[in-house]
Amino acid sequence: MNRALVANKACAERVRKRDDDLLKQRIRSMKPQIDTRPPETMHLDHLRNNLKREQMLEERYHEIDRDNRILLQKMSDIMKTPSVKSGAGGAHSGPVSLTRDARKAELSRITSENHAILKRIQQAQPVYNHVEWEEDYRRSFTHLKNCCEYPVALARKKTPARSSSLTPLSGGKGKSMSGTLTSLAPGENGYEGGSSAAPEMRYVLKEGMQLNGSYYLVEMATDGRSLAVTAYHEEQQKTLELLVNERTHRKLYRATNGDYTQIAARLRLDGEQIYIEHEELQPEAGLAI
Repeated sequence: MNRALVANKACAERVRKRDDDLLKQRIRSMKPQIDTRPPETMHLDHLRNNLKREQMLEERYHEIDRDNRILLQKMSDIMKTPSVKSGAGGAHSGPVSLTRDARKAELSRITSENHAILKRIQQAQPVYNHVEWEEDYRRSFTHLKNCCEYPVALARKKTPARSSSLTPLSGGKGKSMSGTLTSLAPGENGYEGGSSAAPEMRYVLKEGMQLNGSYYLVEMATDGRSLAVTAYHEEQQKTLELLVNERTHRKLYRATNGDYTQIAARLRLDGEQIYIEHEELQPEAGLAI
């Protein structure tokens, strides 16, 4: 007989539902065959407390106390007994050491020689001249710029105080210059360029220079259009940023014959603001980090 064939589907469904309910009820009322309760012997005192271990600890503590008392008694006896070196036992007959005077003379000689060596070290003049090093570096850098076809971009030194990448300027917080620095760099919020992908910034200048009597690390980077300038003050942990649009960048590039060192020489500080001294530019607002 095929059980899949039933005379009344409604009755068959009620029968299956009743069987399922009975199965679930039997499962809920099922009791485990293994007793998982904790054994009754766990509540016995001799199992919860290790009396032998406590006895051994107590004996060890008594032994430590006895040794401490013996040591204290020995130290007390030593302090009460006068020693020969302390001079409490009366005058000692004869010299303490036969070579005492010779050792004192040798110690005095060594001390005087050490003082003489220290004096010569303190009065010694330096062999290397850092001023000559700086002048030689300037001459070498000038020769390097003359030999290069494109602007010099040296490797940036890693400093723990800041990141090695140029921090992008957000819209509205950058340096603006009376109508000439109103455009944004590619990749910045609000930039309306022809390409959606931001071009990679390329460093064209990295050097230290004096701005208003303070030493700053100046960096210039460009993507072929705009010019990003950052000036970092190491002692104050402060970074000043300036963003120059493409039009002003081209004017400065033609005015200096492509020499970014001359552009950096035109940098000026007005309080917490940095700007480029140019006949068409006037400072308005800056960004200090």
